[in-house]
Amino acid sequence: MSGQIVRMPEVRQIDPDDPVAQLRQELLFAFHVVDMLGQPSGMGSHLTARLPGTETFFFHVHNFGFGEVTPNLIHEADFELNCLSGDNVDINPTLHIHTRIYKARPDITCVLHTHAKHVTALSATGENIRVLTQGGARLYDECVLFDEDDGVALGKEPGSAMAKALGERSCMVLKNHGLLTAAPSIPAAVILADAMEKEAEMQLMAMAAGALSPPSAEGSKRTKEYLFNERMFGRGWTFLLRQLAAKNPDVMKM
Repeated sequence: MSGQIVRMPEVRQIDPDDPVAQLRQELLFAFHVVDMLGQPSGMGSHLTARLPGTETFFFHVHNFGFGEVTPNLIHEADFELNCLSGDNVDINPTLHIHTRIYKARPDITCVLHTHAKHVTALSATGENIRVLTQGGARLYDECVLFDEDDGVALGKEPGSAMAKALGERSCMVLKNHGLLTAAPSIPAAVILADAMEKEAEMQLMAMAAGALSPPSAEGSKRTKEYLFNERMFGRGWTFLLRQLAAKNPDVMKM
């Protein structure tokens, strides 16, 4: 044994000078990481990503679950939901949620929506996520509670309303629905979604036990400064990729 710590699992080698190939690979991994984390995707959740500064984005073919995604199911679309990389590709009509956020936030390169069980249950009480733990502190002052109407978010108007409500924050609790994250990178969007689900579970357990006693605002702010940055998101991402490689190594070679 060499004693060397393996930080990144072995993955299929792609051209380091091809940003689209890099983005597509990271997006592929993200679909399977979210599936591994147990956030229900079914056929109604969605995850997209774009290169910085562009007005196109990459999505997966509608009616496939996150755990089913292969490279050939990832396509490129414009902000009018026209598929640019294939014929007769089924695109989720609710992806204007993503296009409106991308239009409003040039800093955002990844948007993720799932029907996470504990976030959905918490949202049904009308409560937003409250930071109760150190691990959840990266969510401090990041979560917006959005009270949707009861219909499917079709057209641009619902997405524009969500983008406006999100403002400069990264996380949204969708009442009776699930969660949404919007971040400057794929790893950040995934890790924030995982943090939301874990903190919502903790909050529900604490609410069942008695009155909530959150940490101080000062302590949460200080912990957030340590956790909410690309360096820490990158560390968390490599940990998740190692887990994915152990559980589903074939994905890493696709």
